[in-house]
Amino acid sequence: MSSTSYGFSVAHERWRVIGPLELLVLGLLVVLVGWLVFPRDLSSGLRAARMDAVTLSYAQTWLRAEPDDYDLRLLMARDLIELGLFGQAREQLDYLADHARQPDLLNAQAWLRSRLPFVALMGLPPEERASSALQQQAVVAFRQVDPAGLDNEDVLRYADMALLLGDLDAAVRAYHLLAARQPSPSAWYRQAARSLLAQGRYQAAADEYLRAMENQTDPALRRADFLRALTTLQAGGLLDQALAVGGRLGPEFYHQPAVLYRLMTLARAAGDHGQAQFYAGRLLRLDGAHGGDG
Repeated sequence: MSSTSYGFSVAHERWRVIGPLELLVLGLLVVLVGWLVFPRDLSSGLRAARMDAVTLSYAQTWLRAEPDDYDLRLLMARDLIELGLFGQAREQLDYLADHARQPDLLNAQAWLRSRLPFVALMGLPPEERASSALQQQAVVAFRQVDPAGLDNEDVLRYADMALLLGDLDAAVRAYHLLAARQPSPSAWYRQAARSLLAQGRYQAAADEYLRAMENQTDPALRRADFLRALTTLQAGGLLDQALAVGGRLGPEFYHQPAVLYRLMTLARAAGDHGQAQFYAGRLLRLDGAHGGDG
């Protein structure tokens, strides 16, 4: 048998064992396995992953090919900060600062940059923080952030940072921002009130309780916020302001003996006997009406 005929015979046998259809199926199988083993979109997979050595290596490889994947750089920086890898996080933030142009990305970059000295500061013993250079660095970086561009979770973090850095007004603004984004904002106004009260800012705290009342439809919760406002003002020695609030908003609650009694005792404490008699008279008439019903 000639070599030509032998070669033809071998090739013919190979095609007979693995024909074109089988090769096509095998090729499709390889593609399918590759699709299952490797993410269709590596960037999406990295965004959903927790940062570890392997994920970091993949992310760095991806960014060498796609250096302007700014969202991935932000996620990397966030996770690197949480891991205490500040130098690597700063590299990602520096790239964003130099190349990104969108205001939302730049604000997100400023937010994460503010976290760098803050997280380092929180790593110090509490008694050493005030004298550390990190304190001033954290305050300066914090003031570069616009909380309106952050999502709700980061706005709450922003508020916590503000309190720890001694910027109570920034924390209150953050609570107001969260309140504006919620269908039931009263809880955030109460949080602002508690924070202000803890710092002895009684008038501002009472105003926050009144905002909570104004944004509340439940009668019992409205009454509770009204009474909290009165109690806060009285605790701060602001009796005239408390009486003014009672006179302006009290009529809504004149049918409730507990509120009338509270207003009467407040008027007595303020030395306003005319107001005290007015509330006492309404309380007696209310008690009489209830007695007649009985």
